[in-house]
Amino acid sequence: MKGFKIGGSKSFSPPSVGKPDAPRPSSPTSPVTKPTTRPNSFKDAFDTQSARGVSGKPTQQPGKDVTPAFTSNPLNFTGHNVLNAYNMFPGSSPQGVALPTPSKPFVPANQSVVSLNVHQHQGNANLSVTPPGGPGAQAHYLHYLSSGAGRFAGIEGVPLRPRPGDPSMIVTGPLNGCAVHALHNTSNNTLSFVHHADFSKNGVAELKNFLAENPSLRLVGGFKPSDYSHATGVGRIETGATPFIHYNAHQGQWTMVGQLNDWKNGGGSGSRPELIRPQTVSAPWIHTLPIDPHQPVDLSTYR
Repeated sequence: MKGFKIGGSKSFSPPSVGKPDAPRPSSPTSPVTKPTTRPNSFKDAFDTQSARGVSGKPTQQPGKDVTPAFTSNPLNFTGHNVLNAYNMFPGSSPQGVALPTPSKPFVPANQSVVSLNVHQHQGNANLSVTPPGGPGAQAHYLHYLSSGAGRFAGIEGVPLRPRPGDPSMIVTGPLNGCAVHALHNTSNNTLSFVHHADFSKNGVAELKNFLAENPSLRLVGGFKPSDYSHATGVGRIETGATPFIHYNAHQGQWTMVGQLNDWKNGGGSGSRPELIRPQTVSAPWIHTLPIDPHQPVDLSTYR
């Protein structure tokens, strides 16, 4: 199986639970109808106006609550379930959570905390976030800014080793041309993470300029279109991905995880699409990348 080089010696590798021969999640046996293209309204966004609840109040998520199963063993869960991060906000943006802007791309990690919940429904494990302190697991939320508003949206000040009780997971929306970068802040020895819009267009040059404007940041890993985007043989559709980053206290290290996905159906009128595991792609379904702040990535190899 193909590996993707990250900074020379680094490479994404599929965990044993996520190999293509892992058990497939259960799903309806009805014929799969795939759109010829992904609806433009969804591109890399994960919140749409029509999907919001009344008066901005969070809506009840359908399906079985599987949040403990996901957060207690993220890699095992991801190897056996299709993650779906579309419409991650079931209501308006969670209160108490700071969001980045084009002029201020980073927000402090302690202002990005949300309550993460995962519900199993129609063969998908649907992620949703609500204000911090509510039901679910406390996690950092990494926002997305459309390419028309700004290329970079990030959080900063993530500790290399979170204290007990601190969030141990970072979630963001689905990728369909975007990238997620991990950065080491050498000025205070913390981590930053960025959701980079439309990386597939001119991402390396943009990232190089971004790092030049932030000289204390060093690139130490990422998940990009070259890692997850593969032709499915159906129209112009390519596989997308659901990324997240989690901290393993036993290993004392953050790990970036990316799960490839394909569309099954849906996605119209602001609804959450149904995703499936890619059926015709030989690349690994799950990719993992341990984040080592002492191993910066060579941008010349970052594609």
